[in-house]
Amino acid sequence: MKRIIIMTILLTLSVLFAKTDMRREPLFKQGISAYVNEDYAKAQMVFHQLERDGASWELYYNLGNAYYRDGKLGHAIQYWEKAKMLAPSQKDIHHNLSLAQQELIDKVVLPDMFPLFRWYRNMQEYLPVQLPVMIGGILLIFLTLTIGYARINMRRTGTFSRNGVISLSVILVSLILVLNLVAFDTEMKRQKEIYAVILDRTVNILSAPVQESPVLFVLHEGSKVRINKQIEDEWANISYFDDKIGWINMKSLGKIQP
Repeated sequence: MKRIIIMTILLTLSVLFAKTDMRREPLFKQGISAYVNEDYAKAQMVFHQLERDGASWELYYNLGNAYYRDGKLGHAIQYWEKAKMLAPSQKDIHHNLSLAQQELIDKVVLPDMFPLFRWYRNMQEYLPVQLPVMIGGILLIFLTLTIGYARINMRRTGTFSRNGVISLSVILVSLILVLNLVAFDTEMKRQKEIYAVILDRTVNILSAPVQESPVLFVLHEGSKVRINKQIEDEWANISYFDDKIGWINMKSLGKIQP
């Protein structure tokens, strides 16, 4: 039996009026009204109009909800993934994605990951890129204040805990470097790795970018793939969990990155 995901409209009128100008306000009202009245096709159309003038995670989240209610699982996952890129720590997005995964036909059981690697992967998945940089900046300020305080204290009292200051400095500098490396690695990964979602109910993955080429394997709606290479806007070479590689027509894909 198909699972029912209870969606919450996050674009409440109070948030709506605070975040939008007068020109966009009527469109938001139309989109919310259409969603509440179960006119999901109209809600999608209105939200897409708003997307052209600027996107937010709330807009993508609700667009995903509208697609899900309309029975379009692939589009729903695509826009929830878009929302996650803008707000990776939002639990509602992860909740919807985890429930949607249970409806997928293509299921892969991943091997157990070393705990440290799993922790690092989860940190990249859930934390905004800016957060490690912000924490590193705070630690740098704290380090500067600590050294400044130590110098002032030395002038006043004539004592200076050199070993303590050096030890603290080494720890703080190490943490700053690690946090900045995490932020750099996460940003590079997001720039280099382009992902998309299968939109068709069933699609053949081919051995070459030619419609008549042999079928290597089949994927179904909602499966997330990595785009390795793209030939204009017609064909893409994709990877599905690294072990399955082939060609697909771009019309069957919904890209997550802009």
